[in-house]
Amino acid sequence: MGRNPLYAFFLKAALWLPLCLGLWYWKAEWFNSPAAIMSGWIMKGLFPGWVEAVEWAQRTVSVVTTLEIAMVPGMKEGQHATMVAEANPLSYSFGLPFFAALLLASREAKRWRKLMVGALLLVPFQAWGICFDLLKQVAISAGPAVAAQTGFSTWQREGIALGYQFGHLIMPTVAPIALWLALNRQFIPMLMLEGALQHGKDPGRQG
Repeated sequence: MGRNPLYAFFLKAALWLPLCLGLWYWKAEWFNSPAAIMSGWIMKGLFPGWVEAVEWAQRTVSVVTTLEIAMVPGMKEGQHATMVAEANPLSYSFGLPFFAALLLASREAKRWRKLMVGALLLVPFQAWGICFDLLKQVAISAGPAVAAQTGFSTWQREGIALGYQFGHLIMPTVAPIALWLALNRQFIPMLMLEGALQHGKDPGRQG
């Protein structure tokens, strides 16, 4: 009896996944650079009033701000420090190796080209997560004193909280799968058809 093609495909994807995850983590700075750079452009472009600089190093996106925070350990009374928000792009780009594993497990001749296109299309989704992570830190986590300096209203802070949840919990997993389905719309139906044909030809199921 032949193996179900759909089951065989997901088995191949599962075998590809550890390799894709390992390469993604090993070259994290390289794979995450586009999203980190885009995040820097967005933050500096939209919030020039309090974003002073954006740095990308040691697998971390750091936003140096002009926002003042009061009384941190080691400071004298009356002194202030400026806030630096940091985000780890790895938390928002782990969908890339999942997308790569699904694509490499397929038998399409154009899968390498689709892999490059898909990796580029995922960058805005990754940048979304990074930006809202940084915004959550300055608008919510740092407290009302810092949030007041940003000029965000109550409804804007609520929107930032919602955007963070969406970018942290939903987008990293849903976006790569949805993108893979969009780039391979005929693949799953073909596998199901192939499985149905094999099922019909299986003499052990005839009776």
